[in-house]
Amino acid sequence: ERSSSHTKTPSEKNQSSFVKYGRPQDITSESFGPLLPIAEALDEATGGWGLSYADLHPATPRTTVGQAFLATNFFYAAAGLWLGIQGDWFYGGLTELAGIVSFAYHYTQLEFGKNRSEVRLALLIDYFCAGSALLTGGVYMVQAGITSVPIESLVSAGVAVVCLSLCWVWEFGYPYIFWHSLWHISSAYTGYLVGQDHLSKIAGQ
Repeated sequence: ERSSSHTKTPSEKNQSSFVKYGRPQDITSESFGPLLPIAEALDEATGGWGLSYADLHPATPRTTVGQAFLATNFFYAAAGLWLGIQGDWFYGGLTELAGIVSFAYHYTQLEFGKNRSEVRLALLIDYFCAGSALLTGGVYMVQAGITSVPIESLVSAGVAVVCLSLCWVWEFGYPYIFWHSLWHISSAYTGYLVGQDHLSKIAGQ
């Protein structure tokens, strides 16, 4: 075991929480309640990675960086509200909900820090809400015909996937915040584009 006087090397500081701390040990009925079977299944299927999350220290909900990061969730609110006003309250509502839950998850992530069951629970709920919006957007694209999806939507989706992937490469502190902020913005914009395309082709607007 390392002594408390050990100074972390740059490579140790820049490791993801999963690499540093290993598999979560706090997936219990007290933490997850009725969602425990789902949490356990996800933890088992991913070898513990699915419910790990980035340590965003030194950012908190009270620092400028933390607040700017949280503010990027409002892009979902704007996209969802606009789609609802245009007539698609279902997809718009899912997008709004995804933004609200994402805000709550990242707030707990910033507030509580590493290895907290409250953050893992928020992450699990975030998976549900974001997944619902992504699945609906995918259905819209299939309905419209993948080959007829506007190139702008595909490019935006590609940028979003790249940004999300880079969050897992640099899953710590400021680098994570930077790339995940771009994921929020680009995925919200993609959702808006897909919703607009659905309204114009399927709903006839």
